[in-house]
Amino acid sequence: MKTTVKYVVLKSKEYQLGTPLFEETLDAGSQYFDEIPSVIHYQSHNFKVKSKELTRKQIFDDFEESQTILIKVIATHD
Repeated sequence: MKTTVKYVVLKSKEYQLGTPLFEETLDAGSQYFDEIPSVIHYQSHNFKVKSKELTRKQIFDDFEESQTILIKVIATHD
């Protein structure tokens, strides 16, 4: 199913509150939400996942299913 994952920064010295970190679109199953790691590595930084939100959409006429996952992260210091 088409999956859009959006990462948003809640707290960091380098990013303002609510800054979109990045977005990716992939083909993933419905179980992908549960497989998201608790730490995301992006551009030599580590971000701890604080919350995840899942929205699924199903269009019956076109037999289309999609899901959008919003992941809110905070920067961690290694």
